[in-house]
Amino acid sequence: MKKKLLRRIKYYALRILGNKKGDHQVALGVTIGFFPCWYPTFGIGMALSIALARLFRGNMPSAIVAGSLGTFLWPVLFYINYKIGHFFHVLFWSSPFDFDWIIDKPVPDTDYHETAWNLSSLGDLGLDFLLGSIFNSLVGCLVTYALVRWLLKRYKVPMLRRLRQNATQR
Repeated sequence: MKKKLLRRIKYYALRILGNKKGDHQVALGVTIGFFPCWYPTFGIGMALSIALARLFRGNMPSAIVAGSLGTFLWPVLFYINYKIGHFFHVLFWSSPFDFDWIIDKPVPDTDYHETAWNLSSLGDLGLDFLLGSIFNSLVGCLVTYALVRWLLKRYKVPMLRRLRQNATQR
């Protein structure tokens, strides 16, 4: 089992690193493959990764690897989306003072006021998540593309030599 997994990892690494088209397609495949992982895609994330990689002419194996990695990181990405979105929501849309102090009329029905406040806070949670996921996906795409492109430019040849050397020794 362990040998089979290692063999499959080496196969995909050779397939990704041995791409003749260039570093751009590999970096684009990783970036586009990871893009749907920032959103709740409810099981179709891998299909979206493959479709987007094909649409933008990215490397398919790198998109599959990035999409698979993002599937395991989903709980962390969800938390990051919420926290970043909440930060922007508080930064740009929170009021500097509470409007309840301005209105001197008492609220006629306390239960209704509490229910409306609870529904409003649930809506704010969704807005926080949406803001965070949009921001994180855009910034994440730019950073991922630049980082993968730089890593491939710098370490692609030594990694290929090492993988091929290990493959011929066995």
